[in-house]
Amino acid sequence: MTDDQPAEARTDLDGLSVDRAVDAVAEGAGDADELRETLAIVAEDGVVRRSAVDDAVANASMVATTAETRTELAGAQLSDVRETAAPVADLPLVSARLDDYDARLDAVEDRSAALGDAIQEILDSKADGDLYEIARRIRRVTNAASDVQRAADDLQFELDSFEGWLTDGDQRTEELRGDIDALAESVDELDDTADALADDGAGPDRDPASTWAAATTQHRVAGLMITDLRAELAALRTWAAREEEAERPPDDVDARLDAVESTHEAVGDRLAACADPEWTAAFDDRLASLDERLRAMEPPVEWGEVEAVVAEHRPADGR
Repeated sequence: MTDDQPAEARTDLDGLSVDRAVDAVAEGAGDADELRETLAIVAEDGVVRRSAVDDAVANASMVATTAETRTELAGAQLSDVRETAAPVADLPLVSARLDDYDARLDAVEDRSAALGDAIQEILDSKADGDLYEIARRIRRVTNAASDVQRAADDLQFELDSFEGWLTDGDQRTEELRGDIDALAESVDELDDTADALADDGAGPDRDPASTWAAATTQHRVAGLMITDLRAELAALRTWAAREEEAERPPDDVDARLDAVESTHEAVGDRLAACADPEWTAAFDDRLASLDERLRAMEPPVEWGEVEAVVAEHRPADGR
């Protein structure tokens, strides 16, 4: 009798020791430790008992209730953040993040609502359902509830940070500076790669053609980052103009971004100059498609979408 065997054909496990129940479920197949952990959910003193289902469901219900409470708290916090953001909610820089939080909350709420249905299905089968299948369902719903709680907690944490960003002009400027610095570091790494390629190699374990294509891909993404950061800087200045006490991003932010853009352009020229015609022939279609996809993206950029596009077009060694 295996784990795939229909529940109605399985020996009733009520009254079997956990070890004997594992044998009855798996007959030596599958992961015995995982089966044992699952069956222990409906066991008392090492014996599988139908009477243990109530306590196991009660424990799962407690975890689900906590997840539902955390989800409600995240929803209330998002409402507060929306109120805080109301004066600048028309700025795409703000509205895009609010829309993202809305979508995430909707997904967490849907998953939270499904927990109650899953627990009710377990209760409906506890009297005569297969005990191993019941234990599996309890384990699944408990794990799902823990995942929902983590997602709701993560959302609350990010909303806290976002609310601080909304209310502190200095924080907005410092985060922008941090993003520019991270971009500068990425462009400097591309500069190092261009050096290596110009020296007729990309490293002992790397294919020069694929290295060039990967660097060119990242260079194009960096160009989109520059566009996105310039749009953010403009939005922050519009924001500051509306609020007399808001701190205007200082001019040195522009100078820093100009310097990064200048280096980025120079690196692009170097990557183009060192490209072997065979490399461009091999990767031209892929890079052209990437350019088309990136050009269609407007600030504020959804970077998860960018990562997916880059993964789709990323060259691998050997093309």
